[in-house]
Amino acid sequence: MKKLENILNYSQPHFYKFSRDSVELAILATELESEKKSLSILELFAGSGVISIEFQTRHNSVKDITFVELQEEFKNHLEENSKILTCNYSIHITNFKDFLNKKKYDVILANPPYFDPSRSRLGSDANRNICRFTMNFKFQDLIKKVEDCLNPGGVAYFSHRDNLEELDSRITRMGDYEEVGLFRFCLDVD
Repeated sequence: MKKLENILNYSQPHFYKFSRDSVELAILATELESEKKSLSILELFAGSGVISIEFQTRHNSVKDITFVELQEEFKNHLEENSKILTCNYSIHITNFKDFLNKKKYDVILANPPYFDPSRSRLGSDANRNICRFTMNFKFQDLIKKVEDCLNPGGVAYFSHRDNLEELDSRITRMGDYEEVGLFRFCLDVD
């Protein structure tokens, strides 16, 4: 296992703390995108912004980052954590399905909730449940949004527990972190 470097002391809400799979996803994406220049990044399910910020601290050619997070409770943490960025950024507090993308992105990063609420017991904290459970979307909704937001030849990276390769032939498993798979989605250029 590669030593994790550059992990900052992130501002986070009391109800949720990021996990190492977010950092592992940033490392994988950075390594696979290392030759690309002037990247425009979209992070869906941004939380505190860990994935994109870790990506940007390792990749010196990020032009801009757009954070999309559902919960208002993350906004101050996103603003605080983004102060270290050396690129332009914007924060959108909205459901990813309602995000009105006015541009296309080279790289999309996402560590979406992946627990099925019908198979697991919800906790007592509603905010934490939103972070952990797929209560308001199906993974196919995320794929549709990714297709709408990616530049031709663009790439999306996800963390997920299920085998996403079975959902779409453009998804490839690229690595693992404990029980979580790291996946890449490539939008074909036709």
